[in-house]
Amino acid sequence: MNTNGDHDFGETVETLTPLRAQATGIMHIQVDNIGPAPEVLGKHWSGPKLAYSETGRWVLPERLYEEVSSPQDYAAEVADWIKNYEIQIVGGGCGTDPERTRTLKNLITNLPE
Repeated sequence: MNTNGDHDFGETVETLTPLRAQATGIMHIQVDNIGPAPEVLGKHWSGPKLAYSETGRWVLPERLYEEVSSPQDYAAEVADWIKNYEIQIVGGGCGTDPERTRTLKNLITNLPE
């Protein structure tokens, strides 16, 4: 997968694999830009996988905060990562407030085993 011409995410994961990390993942990316990264991660990494994204962004120059994913929408996205890509560690970056954290906790607590 090389969507922006700069680098190949799968190649990056393979390059890092010999470092014997205990987990690897995707983070600090807007939720609407995460795209196929969880799937690519699963193809190139067999250990524990993590994913968290930013649910908002700062609009400059005013430094106003703009929400890009509601707590429910973000939880649905995370549920998809867990179900379809075996993501085991989840959380959130910029924009992840107490409401989103509670929503994720409820999601994880109620996942079928």
